Amino acid sequence: MTSRWTISIAALSSLALACLVFGSSRPEASEQAKVILAGATGGEGGAAAGKEPGDESASPQDDSDESAPAEPANDVSDDGTAPAPADEAAGSKDAAPDEKPDAAAGKDQSDQAAPDKEKAEPKEPSESSSQQASTESDAAADKVKSGDIPVPSDPVALAAFNALEKNCSRCHQAGPTLKRAKPAKNFGNILHLDELARDPNFILPGNPDGSHLFIEIAKKDMPYDCYQEFDCKQEPTEAEVKAVYEWIKNLGEIATAACAGRKVIDQEAIVTAIAADLDQQSEHRRKGMRYITLSNFYSACAEETDMVRYRQGVVKLLNSLSRESDVLKMRTIDPEKTIVAFNLDDLGWTEADWDRIIGTYPYAMKPEATVYDTVASLTGTPLPWIRGDWFGFTASRPPLYYDLLKLPASFPEFEKQANLDIKSDIEKFLVKRAGFQKSGVSKHNRLIERHGISTGYFWTSYDFKGDKPEQSLFIHPLGPDGPDGFKHDGGETIFSLPNGFQAYYLNTSKGVRLDKGPTEIVLDDSQLDRSVTNAISCFGCHNQGIRQASDEIRQHVLSDRTFSKEVREQVAALYPTPEEFKVVLDEDAGHFRNAMIRAGLDPEIDSQKVGVESINYLSKAYEKSIDLKIAAAEFGLAADAFAQGLGDAGGEAAQLKRRLEQGVLPREILEAEFKDLIVKVSDNEPIEIAGAAEVAKVGGKTKEETHDFDLALTSDHIDYKVNDLPVFFIKSKEDCHLTLINVDASGQGTVIFPNKFQQDNFLPAGKEAQFPGSDAPFQFRLKDPGTETVIAICNASGKEADGIKHDFKKRQFTELGNYRDFLTRQIVVEGAEKVAEGHKEKDKQVAAGGEVPNVPGAPTSDILSRTAIKLEVK
Repeated sequence: MTSRWTISIAALSSLALACLVFGSSRPEASEQAKVILAGATGGEGGAAAGKEPGDESASPQDDSDESAPAEPANDVSDDGTAPAPADEAAGSKDAAPDEKPDAAAGKDQSDQAAPDKEKAEPKEPSESSSQQASTESDAAADKVKSGDIPVPSDPVALAAFNALEKNCSRCHQAGPTLKRAKPAKNFGNILHLDELARDPNFILPGNPDGSHLFIEIAKKDMPYDCYQEFDCKQEPTEAEVKAVYEWIKNLGEIATAACAGRKVIDQEAIVTAIAADLDQQSEHRRKGMRYITLSNFYSACAEETDMVRYRQGVVKLLNSLSRESDVLKMRTIDPEKTIVAFNLDDLGWTEADWDRIIGTYPYAMKPEATVYDTVASLTGTPLPWIRGDWFGFTASRPPLYYDLLKLPASFPEFEKQANLDIKSDIEKFLVKRAGFQKSGVSKHNRLIERHGISTGYFWTSYDFKGDKPEQSLFIHPLGPDGPDGFKHDGGETIFSLPNGFQAYYLNTSKGVRLDKGPTEIVLDDSQLDRSVTNAISCFGCHNQGIRQASDEIRQHVLSDRTFSKEVREQVAALYPTPEEFKVVLDEDAGHFRNAMIRAGLDPEIDSQKVGVESINYLSKAYEKSIDLKIAAAEFGLAADAFAQGLGDAGGEAAQLKRRLEQGVLPREILEAEFKDLIVKVSDNEPIEIAGAAEVAKVGGKTKEETHDFDLALTSDHIDYKVNDLPVFFIKSKEDCHLTLINVDASGQGTVIFPNKFQQDNFLPAGKEAQFPGSDAPFQFRLKDPGTETVIAICNASGKEADGIKHDFKKRQFTELGNYRDFLTRQIVVEGAEKVAEGHKEKDKQVAAGGEVPNVPGAPTSDILSRTAIKLEVK
């Protein structure tokens, strides 16, 4: 029986490899109603005057010593260092002009097999390709661990580097300049300009006005400590803002060397590789085999330094969700090392657990290949593989995180599940405690407490949302019960899993399980909403396990004779000496570190020097905005084939194509449209899997929370000829007031909307606006060859943007002069005004005994969105 299956799978795999093809089908999508904006041309660039009708926008157990994680115990290795992980890959147009007045001014337009003594070792399809992949992977890992920051030699790039180093590195660059426990928003490479330039989430080469990095500066949202906390030494200067603008503008098109000769890995290639791996498994193992893919990253030209961290993130997360005592070792099944294999049994998961995962998976699609049916039959599931970035985001957050670990809904049940009696341990002095006033995550004093459990350790915290006497550990060091007990408001727990990895739990003081910690108690600046979210925040803070902490309670109480002798004796028993406590921390840190090494992972890749822990790095990749190349890779297509499919489908698919070509798309939009687009752009089919349970979703935050919202700006073409009449389409997620600015090839800026002839610039949410409208009394004509930029700013909290003042009695259109100079000057002026007002309010609060850095009444950023597109005129 086994032999017959072996022949069948191998034959089907070979056939599929020989028959890989691309294709697409193109049903039409419905058009959406438009809001017509009257347009104008005139002045410099595309703005032209026309006829006048009249004269009229941390995690649990964060430490008090944020400098470093606890050192591992002596049993890590003979020399106290961590060996590099073994990772041996198994296998290795033109608009028709209307007859309207046109007064445009003169312009021309090493994998190790998972533990199973009975299963056969997977065969390597190519020893040389496997060795080469491992060599590249090792070199990339060494580069990641070095933490080196390359200083550019180009003067334009160097000026931007210096500006970013002075104003942004303290929050966003891992290493010695970082002034936080970990990089804010999980963005820790702001001085790696080459990496930024390749990431469309931050930089659109040649388009600073459309690049997220510069938009954050333009909105006066960043630097955060200057414009939000009003606590920095100096705001960015005009020269520094210009330096960043010029660097992005001069980038032009970035050619990714990593893409040279790189072939897109499509769904058929994935399922064929899976079939080949199943062929090498013992028959009893096949049904439980599952796969996590990173092929979309590879196909989108991700650097090997990123792939190393993505692979580590996948395997670390799987082990962090395991209920088995053996670690799951890293094993990839393809030469490119993009498909991670594991077995449900190795994690203690059931088929129902996998069904829970894929029941809400938005990217399920099957290739038109016979080998798919074989794979589905052998594994007993219509989808034995999922993408690693989606898994990294959803499985590291509730509810999926709690579901996979089977963690109960209340702390008393959780305590019982761990076979633990916390109250009894305290009464018997079987716990080890440390208390401190300042913590990297808690806003008030915090107590951490260690209990021993069968799997290792159980650290829990007592957290407070105020500083009242009953909330002070320095007054009430005992508790939480009894006459001298304190009154806490919540707790966070770290406990060791059977395999040595860590898991996490959040709860209220009454024991109710939480998905997120209340922000008045704990904060995590690495997350977009600053909430401590279980468990992604905890993974990030405890990147290498238990962290060092320094107790402040023992010495305080023992040296204060106002405490009774009984209290002092109990404190001495509960709070160990610093030397004793460090030994405990070191041992627990070593316990976790050793588990990582046994799984083939490298703890140093997750070090503070690197900056962002690997699960957070993987999850963050899923949250980023995406461009055409990334979106295409997620469908298993080359960018040109994907664009062709979208264009042929027409309707909203074609609009999506233009938006991806001219900028980036928020992840949540593609996620929602993915299944509908599958049949329009490829020969694959969506897989419908019933699932009622929910998982964490990207986006979903209000405009008030983000000070932003989605704003789409596209044009009817990308390339134009001199004298062409472009048309622009604008759509906003929120009601807002729209400003359109044209910047010509010489850099001169003109506000083309609002204008003298249409001064009402209100744009209703969800309605697509067109500029110029078909009945507009103006034309927007491209007169000069070169690159033009059109910028859209939509303000949801006011009518003006960038301090632009219109005088339509004197001018039909508002001219801004050199746009770069106008914008950078305005950023600095408005920023200084905002900071001055913030300092004033802050001083009032301090004088009134208020709490800093909360500054009620201080100016906040406008709720507005900015985007920009470039047009090539030939």
